[in-house]
Amino acid sequence: MPSTYDTPVFPGPVHAHWQATAASKGFDLIARIRDRYHLQLRCQTCSGSFTAKLFTLMRHQPLCPHCLAARRSAVANAAGITFLGPDPDRRGYGRFRAPCGHVLARQFELIDRIAKGATGLRCETCHNAREAAEARRFGWERLGYCPSGRPNYRLYRHHCGHVQRIAQANMLWGQCDCAGCGQGWNAKPSFLYLLRIVLPAGANRPTRHYLKLGYSAHPVKRHRHQLGLARDAQVELMRVLAMASGHLACRAEQAAHRRLTSAHPEAVVPATELAGAMNVVREIYRPMLLPMIEAELDRIAAEADRTSG
Repeated sequence: MPSTYDTPVFPGPVHAHWQATAASKGFDLIARIRDRYHLQLRCQTCSGSFTAKLFTLMRHQPLCPHCLAARRSAVANAAGITFLGPDPDRRGYGRFRAPCGHVLARQFELIDRIAKGATGLRCETCHNAREAAEARRFGWERLGYCPSGRPNYRLYRHHCGHVQRIAQANMLWGQCDCAGCGQGWNAKPSFLYLLRIVLPAGANRPTRHYLKLGYSAHPVKRHRHQLGLARDAQVELMRVLAMASGHLACRAEQAAHRRLTSAHPEAVVPATELAGAMNVVREIYRPMLLPMIEAELDRIAAEADRTSG
């Protein structure tokens, strides 16, 4: 029996139990094709023909690609988009045309949820264009996503040429002073500081020793007025490192915290231990981490010297 495909028919017997199995699973067995392992089946639902492996027919339930495409197209239509076909590079993904005209790759499971109204669909091209337009209103050029991978930050270039990372929500409202030419805190000189904090013993609590690494334009004011420490707490300003701007100080401090917490999670003081003792309950460390924090500050100081030189 000739194939409707250009694929040659394989000259071997078509066994009756193969035909019976195909019929029981909703298909007509048309021919053996290509080699002894492949069959041509016709779907009894849509009359579409397709190639399937003999093993798949006998051991599993073949899927008609025409029926599957029709179902996916119906779901996509319900989601307000057009199904173009499966993604050739990623299993479980399809390619869809959004109402804006752009082609998107999305998981089929996500399209199901969109069709049910459980979530929405966002076109990255249009979203990026909106973010770029928002940035232009305030004199910035959107360069792309944050190099460090922070999902809510973007990389921008100011009209003065300065490049910096800014939270997308801040750019939306124009709360984005340039650290290169601006007059806000992030453009003014700042400091990294290292505090040793001793909280005296209390009811059912021994004396507690902590280290605090942070940044501030006024480190002394920071520990006296903003940490919310008790009057009998002992605070020693162990080290201060001048930085050219608040933006650079913030970036260096955040990078240092990421390295310290990743390499020494056991030295991070849990927030529950600090509750009621001070206003800040994040980025507080055990005294054992002092040499590593000092090394981080040495590294930052050396990098700042190279940059300024």
